[in-house]
Order: sequence, then structure tokens, then C-alpha cells
Amino acid sequence: MLDANTDFNDRNLAENEEVIEKTINSLKNKDPANANREYAIGLLKRMQAVAKTIANGSKLDFEEFIDQYDQSQKD
Repeated sequence: MLDANTDFNDRNLAENEEVIEKTINSLKNKDPANANREYAIGLLKRMQAVAKTIANGSKLDFEEFIDQYDQSQKD
């Protein structure tokens, strides 16, 4: 079973230059006033923290999550 506390630790999105650039580019369209490196890094860090909190609160294992996702695509 996956562990929400460690499985995505190697992603380090807020340290990945390609992800930071893509985030800045996305912000240029959605939130031009905040389309800068500092904001993008803060956003990525916050996204990771929120995802971890949500994952910790979920009782689903990865396989169950996939099943629910597949079902949502059919609805």
C-alpha cells in the first residue's frame, strides 16, 4: 500500500525548475499579478501540503482510489 507521507517526497515540485516554469506560465493566464518565481514556489509548496493533509485524512488505499476515479469517469 502507498504511504501518503513518503510516496511523493521525491517529487519536490517546488524545487523542480521545469515545474516552476510551467506554474509561472499558467499563472500568466490565470493570475498575471502573481506570475513570478516566488509566488509559484509558494503555491507549489502549499499544494503539496494540502495534498498531504487530504491524503492523510483518507482511508482509501491507492487501488480503491483508482476504482473511485474510474467510476467517476463513467458518471
